[in-house]
Amino acid sequence: MSTPENNDFHLDTTFTGRDSQTSVRLFAIGLAIVGFVFIIATMTTNVAASLLPMSDEYLQVMIPVAPDGGEPLSLTLLMHEITEKTITVTGSVLNRDDQPISNLVAVVQMQDTTGRFPQTQEVAVMPTELPPQGTGTFMAMATLQEKPGGYLVKFRFADNGPFIPHKDERAPAITITPQIKK
Repeated sequence: MSTPENNDFHLDTTFTGRDSQTSVRLFAIGLAIVGFVFIIATMTTNVAASLLPMSDEYLQVMIPVAPDGGEPLSLTLLMHEITEKTITVTGSVLNRDDQPISNLVAVVQMQDTTGRFPQTQEVAVMPTELPPQGTGTFMAMATLQEKPGGYLVKFRFADNGPFIPHKDERAPAITITPQIKK
């Protein structure tokens, strides 16, 4: 009966004794470089657009529809205040849908009188979840390079989703017409 000289536990695998670590290391480095280039390509080019199923038709499914088939949002209040070159736009929006709408963003595009230096502000509508027939408010402010000349308000989801159509249901402005007595 013979006894082994080394009593330590030893596991013999397919790669035991092979000197293939250099080829595995080169393969891993090559794979890491290809992965890094792929990540940069998807971030800086439109490679991701061809890989992902994000088409206009797909994004239109995300837009809720009001029970009457109309616009899911209703603009109920819109005001602005101009102080020199600063404009502040505030407003409120109503959820006309039967389902709550979450993470709604108001996109306010403000232009100065020259139209050369527009600014776009994306501000969250508060509260973040609008219940059915619930109202949310928003406020955007910007200092332009010249005197403010106008602004445009749109709505969309916070994750850069499609723009959501809205109905303008603001109350008419109250005007006072002077009466001349004869």
